[in-house]
Amino acid sequence: MKGTVKDLLKISGVHGYAIVRDRNIQIKLPSKHRFAGAKNQIKILYDDLMQAQKRPGNTIEIYLEDLVLTVFISGITMLMVLSSTRVNLALVRMTGKLVIANLAKEKF
Repeated sequence: MKGTVKDLLKISGVHGYAIVRDRNIQIKLPSKHRFAGAKNQIKILYDDLMQAQKRPGNTIEIYLEDLVLTVFISGITMLMVLSSTRVNLALVRMTGKLVIANLAKEKF
């Protein structure tokens, strides 16, 4: 496992992801997913987390009824992974940390 976005999408139960850096947003979700058109909401979440003086950590999990949002932050880069509640969260966390580390190294 090299820690790429493709590795992340291979995990059973992962719906997609969003990568945000400054004003650039890249969203990869199925077209009929309820978060597919949530570009503005993702940008607001990014702005709130980047401006927070005391962030709760570099990995944040948000549990919804049938969905888990796992947010990874490194510097000015944010990776948000959308997955089902039955996903192996330890595998998502491990792979997500590798992906965000690789994204922080390269230019967006």
